[in-house]
Formats: sequence, C-alpha cells, structure tokens
Amino acid sequence: MDILTLTVPLTCISIGLTVTSLVLPNWNCGGFFTTCVFTLVHLIVMVLILSGLFLISIIFITEMFGACRPSWMPGPFCGTIKILVSTIGAGSLMAGNVFYAFMFVQSWSFLLSFSGAIVAVHVVLFSMFGSKCFKNN
Repeated sequence: MDILTLTVPLTCISIGLTVTSLVLPNWNCGGFFTTCVFTLVHLIVMVLILSGLFLISIIFITEMFGACRPSWMPGPFCGTIKILVSTIGAGSLMAGNVFYAFMFVQSWSFLLSFSGAIVAVHVVLFSMFGSKCFKNN
C-alpha cells in the first residue's frame, strides 16, 4: 500500500471533524456562526478556519475526481500545486485553532501537548503505512 492512498481518507476525516466542530454550539461563546461572530478574535479565527477548510476541500475534490491526470496537467506541476495548497490550508486550520486556544484556553501546556499529539499521530500513521509490512514488495 502506498502512503499516498491515505490522503483521501485522512482529508475526508479532517473535513468532517472541522465541519462538525463548527456546527456544534460548544465554543466558549456558544454557536460559532451565531453568537461568536460579534468579536474580532472570533472573526479572525473564523476566517482562518474557513479558509483552511476551503483549501483542504479543493484538494479533496481534485483527489476524488483525479484532476491531476497527465492528459489534463503535467504530473509534477499538479502535484506541487496540491502540496502547496494543502500546506497553506492545513497551516490556516492549525493557526486558527492555535490562535483560539491561545486566546481562550490560555494554557501553553495544553497547546504544546495538543500539538505534540497531532504530530505524533501523523508520524505513527505515516510510519505504519510507509513500512514494508504494508507494502506489496
């Protein structure tokens, strides 16, 4: 199994979790789109999260429809664009979440622990599915 086959399911999970978090009214101010839009901090967080969600959704759609076929666009060019858009989208999502946690959770220990856990999960997933045990070699 190639590690790139994980991109579609992980992107789908990322989009699903982000949309669910935005819909649920469990933010510190209530509903994210109802009562949270009245402060500048929440507007900044909203713009960061929604722009990241938009960019990640674009990548998901291009993956689902196979838009990077050589007949449409040269492979290395399309792959590079996808990586750049994915990086900007994920960075925007992470920046929105870290900014929210910094402003409202106000605990550096939590932020560092949360960030470390996210990195650790990705390392484990990529090392598992990148290992020779999962490949057909």
